[in-house]
Amino acid sequence: MIILKNDVDLLGMKESAKIASSALRLAKNLIRDGVTAKEIDDAIREFILSKGARPSFLGYKVEGKTYNYSTCISINDEVVHGLPLENKVLKGPMLVKVDVGVEFEGYHSDTAWTFALGDVSERRILLMKATKEALYKGIGFAKPGRKVSDITYAIYETVRRYGFEPARGVTGHGIGLDLHEDPLIFNHPEDIDYDYGIKVGMALAIEPMIAEKRGYVKTGKDGWTILTKDGSWSAHYEHTVFVSKDGPIILTEDIDV
Repeated sequence: MIILKNDVDLLGMKESAKIASSALRLAKNLIRDGVTAKEIDDAIREFILSKGARPSFLGYKVEGKTYNYSTCISINDEVVHGLPLENKVLKGPMLVKVDVGVEFEGYHSDTAWTFALGDVSERRILLMKATKEALYKGIGFAKPGRKVSDITYAIYETVRRYGFEPARGVTGHGIGLDLHEDPLIFNHPEDIDYDYGIKVGMALAIEPMIAEKRGYVKTGKDGWTILTKDGSWSAHYEHTVFVSKDGPIILTEDIDV
């Protein structure tokens, strides 16, 4: 069921999104050789709690499992849901993907960004560029009268022009009163099994996750991390977006600006 939000909900989501964006900026400032993913996770958790908010991911339950971290930090071929462990030590060249969710006064936001550490190849810098471009192309279709599949095709067509491919089976989603709401927003057209019209009041977490080669994925031994099957690297960008009568309102911030 899709939950439409009103203007009061929008105000609450804006405050949540400000905290989430600031947490990502904190992560950006911490990323350097020798830092562990756990150190970044700890810092972000402390920051979110200091704002009177709660990390949306911490304690999240799915399929009988409980997630015990405040962020997802995915490295290189890890597409999403990478665990921020102490033994995950950053050292370039590396693509570091940080995903943050925040609940503030009952309202959730979700945002992710990819950071290049060290001397990353031109091809992988292009992967980041294409993925970010796909994010904004997809957001452009988040307006009344369009369909959720229009977002999917915008993402797919954008990255295919660069020779990349969306990761299969991973999606964006509705958001707001819960971290994950309907609808699912597929990144690859072949994954679409149903569609929805986009209406005023929908809130969406749009998040292209793009592989540099084939988009087929597998789940790691930890039961959480999604990786590319062929070991190719990936990039991930995400904004929380509210659909107004005039079109999309991006609630989270561009971390590169």
